[in-house]
Amino acid sequence: MKTRFINHPTKALLWISDIHLNRASNDLKRRFLSKLASTRYDAVLITGDISVARDLAGHLAEISAACGKRRVFFVMGNHDYYGSSFAEVDSSVADVCRHHPNLISLGHGEIIELSSNTALIGHRGWFDGRAGMGSRTHITSPDCHQIDDFRGLNNAAFFRKLGELGDESADYFRQVLPTALMRYKTVFVATHVPIFTQALRHSGTYCRMDRQPYFANRAAGNAILGMSRYFPNRRLVVCAGHTHSPASVMMSPNLAIRVAGAQPGRPAFQGVTSIR
Repeated sequence: MKTRFINHPTKALLWISDIHLNRASNDLKRRFLSKLASTRYDAVLITGDISVARDLAGHLAEISAACGKRRVFFVMGNHDYYGSSFAEVDSSVADVCRHHPNLISLGHGEIIELSSNTALIGHRGWFDGRAGMGSRTHITSPDCHQIDDFRGLNNAAFFRKLGELGDESADYFRQVLPTALMRYKTVFVATHVPIFTQALRHSGTYCRMDRQPYFANRAAGNAILGMSRYFPNRRLVVCAGHTHSPASVMMSPNLAIRVAGAQPGRPAFQGVTSIR
């Protein structure tokens, strides 16, 4: 995979995550899109769970229209594949991006230059099933029944697939992140699933061991932490969602992870970051 640079000067980056527009009432969705249209920012970052497969393309088109000419950088979350397969959703998203040029799906080798000092990269990631109790957990993920690629898999095959998805994201970051770190002082990394268990919260408290297999991507975390040690004079900020419970953790002096809070059916902004 070849990396490519996209220049998009940005002073204010709006972050949103886990907006689940399919679960919002028409009035709440209208107000959210209106706020998206009227708020001051230069670009948007979305860290997954925008909708479900059936409605995803339409909701992305509505977000594109609300943002006007401003770029929308996004990764998808597990709910975005609900009711379909990875291949079908990825194809649909590629098609909607072709028709709406301000939509940029991350995870295809792009490094977004936000300023001479700051870049953005991203990959959807996935929970890799290795955190906490791993495959020994008694908790079942709804993804087993909602995503075609998982249907009919026994427990061993399901967790093997989760490991493959986690490894895929880790390999991606190993390919793209060093190039970004060699060139920029600060790199924002967008992904859906938190990459460290230290940043996991559930219902206002720490995530239990039996839930952790479905809430963390240890493969990506190990890859990013390892690279941060090779670049001690660079700053990495990982932005994730998925848990609906906000967290902000410094994993090392130069590596921070921020996890978005969210209320299902009530799409909201996570804040605007000033880019230097």
